[in-house]
Amino acid sequence: MKKIFLIVGFILSVHCMMYGQVKNILVLGDSHLKGYFGEFLHKKLHETGKYDVLSIGIGGAGSKNFVLPLQNVCCGYKVRLTCAGDSISEKKSIPYIEKAESSTKGIILKRFGGRLSHVLEIWRPDAVIIALGSNYVNAHDELISILEDYNPDLFYVWVGPFKRRNVAIRYAAIEKTIRENPQGILIRSDDIIGHDTLSSAHFTGASARRWAYEVMNRFEPILTDRLYTPAK
Repeated sequence: MKKIFLIVGFILSVHCMMYGQVKNILVLGDSHLKGYFGEFLHKKLHETGKYDVLSIGIGGAGSKNFVLPLQNVCCGYKVRLTCAGDSISEKKSIPYIEKAESSTKGIILKRFGGRLSHVLEIWRPDAVIIALGSNYVNAHDELISILEDYNPDLFYVWVGPFKRRNVAIRYAAIEKTIRENPQGILIRSDDIIGHDTLSSAHFTGASARRWAYEVMNRFEPILTDRLYTPAK
């Protein structure tokens, strides 16, 4: 297994040639990350020119799905990858390395060992963005424990769900985890998009763009400060 990790890590390092002080970002999320919200968020991260970005969007996922072996058991998935310096047309989609539009019940990212801990070891992120909590499939503390096992000081940004029925309960679970694991921050979405009676939606077009852009505006200055400001 270690030999496979070394090979995959070498392939990624060759693919993502370093441009200045580029940092590795890992993004984890559900069907919204798989869809248009994830497309716009990834593109905005890439446009800064400061990050190599690997994003994993799994349909129907909660934090528990990233604690277990990574599987496509519900509604499809998409794994996008961009490197700082890549030229990506505004009209083209973000490149992906794996995807499915429906359930395959197969392991996601077999080349990474099919587990988040293996992805962390190979990709070696400087920060993680978590866009989970909309689905009631929670293992929030266990997810953060995996990040801490990789790096106890790893900075994470938790993007909370949009406004929907019982959103307060969803946020309470996230807030509890962040209080107990304060190396991360919460960025709320419930004042950006959605409404109280909405039980489920996959935002497209201008709605998805507004959600992604506003979330990015809120966390990117903090992310830049944490990753690029020298420790005193």
